[in-house]
Amino acid sequence: MQQLPSFEPQEALLDGRLRAHAIARLLHGFFQPLSHHLELESKISLMIRQGYIGRNPASGAWYAHLQNGYRRVEEEDLDAAVYQSVTSTANSLSLFGCSGCGKTRTLERILGMYPQALHHPDYNITQLVYLKVDCPIDGDLDELCLSFFNEVDKILGTHYSRSHGRKKLGTKRLMASMCQVANLHALGVLIIDEVQNLNEARSGGAEKMHNFFVSLVNTIGVPIIQVGTHRASKFFQRTFRAARRVSGLGSIRWDRLPRDEHWKRLLKRLWKYQWLRNAAPLDDELESTMYDLTQGVMDIVIKLFALAQIRAIVTGVECIKPLLLRRVFEDEFKPVHPMLAALRSGRPELIAKYDDLLMPEIEGRLLTLSRSLDNLPQPKAPALPADDKAKRLASLLEEMEIPRDIAIPIADELVVEYPDIPLAALIHKATAYLAQDVPKRPSVSRVKRTEWRCLSEEDLRRRYADGPESEAYDRFKQAGLILDMRHLLRAS
Repeated sequence: MQQLPSFEPQEALLDGRLRAHAIARLLHGFFQPLSHHLELESKISLMIRQGYIGRNPASGAWYAHLQNGYRRVEEEDLDAAVYQSVTSTANSLSLFGCSGCGKTRTLERILGMYPQALHHPDYNITQLVYLKVDCPIDGDLDELCLSFFNEVDKILGTHYSRSHGRKKLGTKRLMASMCQVANLHALGVLIIDEVQNLNEARSGGAEKMHNFFVSLVNTIGVPIIQVGTHRASKFFQRTFRAARRVSGLGSIRWDRLPRDEHWKRLLKRLWKYQWLRNAAPLDDELESTMYDLTQGVMDIVIKLFALAQIRAIVTGVECIKPLLLRRVFEDEFKPVHPMLAALRSGRPELIAKYDDLLMPEIEGRLLTLSRSLDNLPQPKAPALPADDKAKRLASLLEEMEIPRDIAIPIADELVVEYPDIPLAALIHKATAYLAQDVPKRPSVSRVKRTEWRCLSEEDLRRRYADGPESEAYDRFKQAGLILDMRHLLRAS
């Protein structure tokens, strides 16, 4: 379940604009499982496996469920059945928590450990292990069914949204078809997210959807997980009290992280991912400030940590301090100030009031802040030690096809003589130094033809000018400068 962002210490030396992109990895690439995450994973594993017991194709139970499904589609009645003896081993689970506590993120990490679709050639079944849909804002069952068909089509490449998802078929037909498709693909668990929308449903919508959930679990045999904020818990406590199977595995409540050893270990691990040149280790004051500002809401923790790094780069301090954290919180997190103030107060009535407050869109703020880096002078990277500088220079000279036995002493000599100049300048000096040792080509003297008689007797131009031009060949021959081919022919 754990997910950590890619991180290299050398990235702290990059340009500020590039580091802004690296810091953004924290927003979607950091997940550290804690004890309550492992508890949820255990329950989901139990739900999926127990739910299949009553739909086992090897025992014929799955085919009996399919026959019942066909009858329900024909009669448009979820209670219709051919085989009354078919039982359901499915359970339901409710997960409630404040906005930003990591409900959806945790479900994604847990479900990501399962293959979503599997084909079983022995039974000719394409199994759908899990499916997640969002509860419609208006609590409309038709919209829920249509969303279900669309999601199945995306995963399996089917066309249920065209064959079964026509709204004019009516609510009862859509519900029966949805149940049949769920059974046809042996759906392991159905996750209904944002169930707090039930409280905002139009008259009768919430009650009808509740009854549908009960039918899915009790009659159809498909396990269900309802996910929402604390605001939805009152509705489920009131209406699900009589539904034994719907509360089979209970209701899980997630709140902010308490300030305990788990919180400190989590923050310590997060603190390692700093793309700052003067990164400071986590101390008690920083830990206390982080908890006071975020109140243990993990989404805000990560976003505050990311924005604080961007602010540290923009201001040039390259270090996170308590004062910097507070300034970033005041400037960038104004939408959640009331919610966090309610959490600090510990008063349930205030917490319930701000329970559904949305988290700020930090991605947009990261983009805005990173743009301000364009106008800042980029600080120079720290100078390399002399030994490392000499090795780097020697390596660059070798890449320029300069022999190693020559590159190393030249690099050592230049680094000692010019310790403060950059590598590029040292390479220029090295190439200039090597150019001095290259032997020069002998220059060719140019003499006017009227002056050839003044040249030495060994110069061909002097022999050419010593007589008539027509006799030059004979003069060269007499001097032995022309090879007589006749002697060679007689010798052969």
